[in-house]
Amino acid sequence: MRRRVQLITLECALIVFEEGSFLGASRRMGIHHSALSRRIRGLEYAVGTILFERHAGGVRPTLAGARLLRNLRRVLTDLDGTLAMEETDRREQAGILPGGFETAVHATELLDAVADFIRSRPDVALRFVETKRATTRLS
Repeated sequence: MRRRVQLITLECALIVFEEGSFLGASRRMGIHHSALSRRIRGLEYAVGTILFERHAGGVRPTLAGARLLRNLRRVLTDLDGTLAMEETDRREQAGILPGGFETAVHATELLDAVADFIRSRPDVALRFVETKRATTRLS
């Protein structure tokens, strides 16, 4: 039987584990601790086991919870990697050079990079677009 669980709920479980409390996790995620607690209860119901032992000082994973959270971290890391590869492939297929170029780049450096890209991807058509400088945000 396939169980449907939202990815955000799985991320919530990992953050509760990392923070060791619903309150700390809710502050980190910017949601109310009671909403976070309901999500975790729903996840526990969906998987059919208690994932966290609740106590006055916070929470700690049960044996089943620790096993699920270890596997969950691996699965979500794999998913992030897969999505990142798909984004790279999509951008390459659209002819978008990763990273872009600043106007200060010397013309020969730009031409060398473009020539290298064309040699490596002859199936891709290039289109150059001048845009305003974008600010990159790293997560």
